[in-house]
Parts: sequence; structure tokens; C-alpha cells
Amino acid sequence: MTRPVFQVQSGQSYSLDGLADDVLRTLPLCHRVTAPQGGAAGGFRRYVRPGKPPVVQVRTDTRRGHHVTLIHGLEAYGIDMQALAAELQKALASAATVEQASPTQVAAVMVQGFWDVAVAEWLGKAGVPAESILQQAKKGQQQKKAKQASNIVKA
Repeated sequence: MTRPVFQVQSGQSYSLDGLADDVLRTLPLCHRVTAPQGGAAGGFRRYVRPGKPPVVQVRTDTRRGHHVTLIHGLEAYGIDMQALAAELQKALASAATVEQASPTQVAAVMVQGFWDVAVAEWLGKAGVPAESILQQAKKGQQQKKAKQASNIVKA
């Protein structure tokens, strides 16, 4: 099966794929944001913003001698940080809180322990595109594997 070919006024011929590529190249970059909102259709509000999708940073750090995972950049996606902290607290069986913003910093969700991989999965479920999640674990710090009980015999 051959693709249709279109002739333009200037006498050039374009295939359908070539024509679509030319049109898409002229369009500005934009991304779609879906934010939970009461009263909107389906409980979500959808809108398009110009530019690339904003980056959400998931990094590990040490605070007061304890290992924590910090999540920055959720404001751009309209995610309720208090609700996300509560969900992560239940799912990971770990303390989670919202770190209030100072004049020089933005607000962040702080989860106790190294949970960078699990948090990235939860952000994907919350509507953050996987290519916009930037994971930064400090050297030697990484999420531990789930332990398997040694006294259980699998049949």
C-alpha cells in the first residue's frame, strides 16, 4: 500500500508523514497538566501549559542524622502535597511530612528513609510523566530491597 502524496502550490510533493512532520515542527512546545479539583468533570481539571514539562526532583539526603527522601517541584503539577504525604506514609509505612517553604526554598515532601524508587513510582501514578522525574541519590545511598522472611517455606 502506498502513502498518499500531496502537491503544494509551489509544485513540491509531500508524503502524509512528511507533511505531518513539517506541521508539528512549527508548533510550539507545550505540555498537558491534569490536577485534581473538586467540582470539575470527573474531579480533575485539565489544561495545557507552554514549554517543556517541569522537572520533579526526588533526592536522598540526611537531616539531623536521619536518612530522608525529598520531593521538590510538585506545585507545577497541582498535586496536593499534604494528601501525597499521607498516601506515601500509608504505602511505605514511614513518616512523611510537608517541609514548609522558606523565602529561598520551595516546599517539599519529606519521607523518612531511602524511598527514591518507590516515590518515583507513586509520582507516576499521581500523573507526573516518567521523563520529568529526576532521581538523585547520594553516593552509596539507595533504596533497600524488600526483605523476605526466611522462616516461610514456599510450596
